[in-house]
Amino acid sequence: MRIRVLHTESFRLAAIYTGIFLVSVAGLGAFLLVITDRAFRDQIVQFSRADIASIQAGYASEGIPEAEEVIAQRMAAPATSDFFLLQREGARLAGNLPPMPPRLGVVELPSTRGAGHAVLGVGMELAPELYVFSGSDLFRAYVVRQRIWHLLFWLFGSALLLASLGGALVSRSFLARTDAITRACRAIMDGNLKTRIPVRGTRDEIDRLSETINLMLDRIAGLMENLRQVTNDIAHDLRTPVSHLRHRLERARAESATKGDYDQALESTIAAADNILALFAALLRIAQIEGGARRANFTAVELAGLLQKLRDIYGPVSEDAGQVLTVDTPVPATVSGDRDLLVQLFSNLIENAIMHTPRGTRIAVTLVKDDAGASVRISDDGPGVPRSELEKLFRRLYRLEASRTKPGYGLGLALVSAIADLHGARLRPESDTGQGFAIEIAFPAVS
Repeated sequence: MRIRVLHTESFRLAAIYTGIFLVSVAGLGAFLLVITDRAFRDQIVQFSRADIASIQAGYASEGIPEAEEVIAQRMAAPATSDFFLLQREGARLAGNLPPMPPRLGVVELPSTRGAGHAVLGVGMELAPELYVFSGSDLFRAYVVRQRIWHLLFWLFGSALLLASLGGALVSRSFLARTDAITRACRAIMDGNLKTRIPVRGTRDEIDRLSETINLMLDRIAGLMENLRQVTNDIAHDLRTPVSHLRHRLERARAESATKGDYDQALESTIAAADNILALFAALLRIAQIEGGARRANFTAVELAGLLQKLRDIYGPVSEDAGQVLTVDTPVPATVSGDRDLLVQLFSNLIENAIMHTPRGTRIAVTLVKDDAGASVRISDDGPGVPRSELEKLFRRLYRLEASRTKPGYGLGLALVSAIADLHGARLRPESDTGQGFAIEIAFPAVS
């Protein structure tokens, strides 16, 4: 039976950290054991050397009897060695150890009283055939080592248990969140595009991932809605020109009697077909821009000069329409973008203002620069647009009722929106019925 919790990435990470912790504890424990054992041994050897020095001093002053007296005093005094031996020619003269072969320097005698009772000490020859030994039982060091081993055992066990429980809890929490993401994705796959991944608000990596996925889903939902709207609008708006095209062909077949009649019918049919092709070309251009393919052509574009050139182009057009076009560029401002697309963006907005406002309208284009970047505001004092229609203006093929009698397919502002998105610019339309229309295009600062 596969336990999911044990196969999650969070549990694996917890196991890795637990292993690292246990190895660290083992290393620390081994170091502690070595240091403790060495400290005990060094202390015993130090006491033994001090006892040997006292015995040697006694022997040097008054001979063997004084050496025996010193050993007796040392055996009775606290904080000295536990075991002593003074022997001559293999026979014990004093002490509590049996005779043994003389061994010089630091000596460790095997235990004769059970585990841990070995004797560590120092042996020395006071004179030829006169040997002295002083040492202590290593049982205390043995007990300390055992306690350290027990402590390490319980520490290992506790760390392993806590790490397992912690890993299981973390894994369950991680599984719950990943399951929520999985459920949301499956719901979206089943067609429910409104489903979103829950966010806890902790700003951790799962939250950031969830927020990013939600933004992606919002974008996909928007594109799907846009696609549905475009499909409906294309079906609706193409019905009329295609029907007119068919009627012209039927009328030409039924009514044309001369070559001139056929030529005239073909001319009008070609013109209608060109309008339909222009519509699809505009849609393809918007799709290309939204795909980001033109971002590779970005260069530094100076907005003030660009807007002044547009004034030279559209100034006479606005005069012919009985309107006044002013362009105010008090400061230079540079943005990163595709110059041709930016010309298209501003041209569409100025053309819209000229086309959809009556004679006597004032159209103003203003360039502003601040720390946040550059922005261009295009406004007019015409009849305006109902506030409820503002968000719909940038849909493909969407046209206000008042504009349906004028040429066009409702793609100009959709193209403006696509170009603005490509450049990271924000569109801020402002209008209401009878209050004119204004739109601000805010470009980010050039990094």
